[in-house]
Amino acid sequence: MSDTPDPNPNWKPAPEPGPRPGPSSRGSADAGPRDSRAVWIRGAWMLVLLILFSVAQTLLVATALLQFGWMLFTRQKNPHITEFGSRLGNWMAITARYLAVASEEKPFPWTAWK
Repeated sequence: MSDTPDPNPNWKPAPEPGPRPGPSSRGSADAGPRDSRAVWIRGAWMLVLLILFSVAQTLLVATALLQFGWMLFTRQKNPHITEFGSRLGNWMAITARYLAVASEEKPFPWTAWK
């Protein structure tokens, strides 16, 4: 040991993580298959939404180019293109949160087109 004082005398090592709850700790023996089926169904919808998200990206690029062309010739923005772009962006944000499992809110057509 050295004679220098400890720079952080209140420091303690982090506790060891405990066991994580698994399928066996859910309380019901038949909860596993139902949960598994729900995950597969969600996965199928996620695949469909990933394809639609890719289409939406292309639509967003087309919307931006169309709006730029409109502004180039008229010197003002088109409110209809602006509204569509805004709603498309909202749909993409809701979809991204659903795909990342950060939200259970499903995008259009399950909810209103915002």
